[in-house]
Amino acid sequence: MDGERAHGHDTDALIKPDMPAVLERTNLSINVQGFLLPVFEALSNSMDGIEQRFDDQASREGKILVRFENLNDPDKVMISVTDNGVGLNDENYRSFQTPFSGYKLSKRGRGFGRFIAFKVFSRIHYSSRFETTTTATTKTFRFDISQDEEIIFHDGEPDFPGCGMRVELDEPLRHWFDLIGCLSKQDVKEQIGSHFLPYFLYRGLPEILLQFDDEEPENITSYFKAVFVEHAAGQIDTPIDSATCTLNYTLTKIPKTRQFKSHCLLFAAADRIVGHPRDLSNKLGATHFVDEDDSKFIIVAVVRGDAFETRLNDSRTSLDLPPKAVEEIVGAVCDKIQDREKQQIEKIKTGQVRKLNVALHENPILRLGLKGQSLSEYVAKKPNHWGPEEFVQDLALSRYRNTGDLLKQITEAANDPASYAEKIKDLASRIDAGKKEALAEYVMHRKSIIELLDAARKFDDSKKRGSEDEVHSLIFRRFSDNVDVEYFQHNLWLIDDALAFLPYVSSDRTMHGRGREKGDKVTDLLFYDDTMVLGDEDGTTLTIVEFKKPSRDDYSFGPAKFDPVTQVIDTLEKAISAGGITRTDGAHMSFGRVARRSAFIIADLTPSLIRVLKRHNFQNPHDPKIWTQYFDNGEIFIQAFGYDTLVSMAKKRNQAFSKVLLDD
Repeated sequence: MDGERAHGHDTDALIKPDMPAVLERTNLSINVQGFLLPVFEALSNSMDGIEQRFDDQASREGKILVRFENLNDPDKVMISVTDNGVGLNDENYRSFQTPFSGYKLSKRGRGFGRFIAFKVFSRIHYSSRFETTTTATTKTFRFDISQDEEIIFHDGEPDFPGCGMRVELDEPLRHWFDLIGCLSKQDVKEQIGSHFLPYFLYRGLPEILLQFDDEEPENITSYFKAVFVEHAAGQIDTPIDSATCTLNYTLTKIPKTRQFKSHCLLFAAADRIVGHPRDLSNKLGATHFVDEDDSKFIIVAVVRGDAFETRLNDSRTSLDLPPKAVEEIVGAVCDKIQDREKQQIEKIKTGQVRKLNVALHENPILRLGLKGQSLSEYVAKKPNHWGPEEFVQDLALSRYRNTGDLLKQITEAANDPASYAEKIKDLASRIDAGKKEALAEYVMHRKSIIELLDAARKFDDSKKRGSEDEVHSLIFRRFSDNVDVEYFQHNLWLIDDALAFLPYVSSDRTMHGRGREKGDKVTDLLFYDDTMVLGDEDGTTLTIVEFKKPSRDDYSFGPAKFDPVTQVIDTLEKAISAGGITRTDGAHMSFGRVARRSAFIIADLTPSLIRVLKRHNFQNPHDPKIWTQYFDNGEIFIQAFGYDTLVSMAKKRNQAFSKVLLDD
């Protein structure tokens, strides 16, 4: 520009030796919020200047114009922020020249905001008119910390009337070009509104006009004041770094929009939103609520407090808060929202009860996990976002734990049939009529499945036995896993009730999830139990099940093709080596540290199989029909038994309920 002159390094010169290095270490996300951050800083400074000039009349007398020219053209885009504040007088100019100035600290700023603009733009220009004791004075200059002379003054007058200041930002850095090319006016409008939400909620704002090129300016102050209306407010006490801090919260109810798609929590410090929104959908159980007019609305919570001001980073983009503290704040705010929106939460809980009731109708034995509670009582204690799958898994685990107590009682009375029946009758007497009916229905289903399995191992009319595949599919569908196969779509309880509720089951599938390749070991059933799910912390469990054709009698020691023990150990080694398995939905499950390894070989105990088992040092001291061995080198416990034993054990497990409930 004509008339440029450098500002020399006198006592008021910028203190900037380390500022480029500080900026280099400052991360700015390449998104709309990051791009507009220099505009937010200019707006914040304009508000400060207006408050200095008009004091308590700032919201009435103050005016700010934010103008975007050539918004979608990175080569020509120009953004300016013009205000009618006090301007860049001597005091403000000295503060401007000093990073991290005491003046900015007193205003709860950091004095770093004007430098953040260099993360986005390469040209930044200031012009200001301000009153002195005798006359109006102007300052017009370009600001560039990458130059030896950071401030280059111009002789021209500011291009606006009266006192105030204008900041012009243009020549964006190359890596912002793609984002600028697709930026919309609505993006800009909503970002300004969300960033300065605290002002709209609990502070006065001057008139802020937003203009694009030569279009008519829009008063966004009026717009957002109508949108962001305080719904509720109060205080919460929460621990932060071992100290209990009092925080203020404000709840506002707004229509669902593209910017605000779901319930969220925003942190405020230095009178602006900092950091990323925390989605409250999971805690509240829905992304939005629906009012009496079927209009969708969301709750936006803003939390602020003195504890946040001291934890604000220099660029004022985030807070240094421990994750545990954030979790506590989110929980406390959600409790306030739920108290306020009891009718909405009741809708969610009613829907959960309805869906769970459908799931339990298909798998009634899981009602045992309710421990005598009604569905409403049980659901009331669980997270709002849970669906049928989460409830089924929780009830399955609860039932699994309860099974231990039940089995203990049964074991104590095992030698006394009368006492055994009495125990089961006592259990049944505690089940109300509806639950007893559902349980009886499920016992009948199990009885039918046992009969099918029993038939599959015998000769049919043509003197043929069922194949290994038929038995396998009856227990669990082949070439699948429990991503698609629900709890009530398999019959794993035929092998062991505990297996029916483990977190992951894979059937006839490779570790990598694709078709079988050379060298792949494909096990009939592989169970993965992450014991953290069960409240344990000592590693995971892998369980392998191998089925063999009923009556097969060509086994031999050694080769995996003819030796099921070798096959199991080889498969285990491949699974451990793979370190995980790819599910049918494409997700990968890592096995981690496998602490327990077990296997079942289900095959008729023909002479050749018994010879193989003996060569592997299997023993059957407790039951002649069940052979067991623990292999130190592979750290795996293997049980081998025949289809007759499988059917017999399944019948025994079902017999007690059949006798009491079905009089069988």
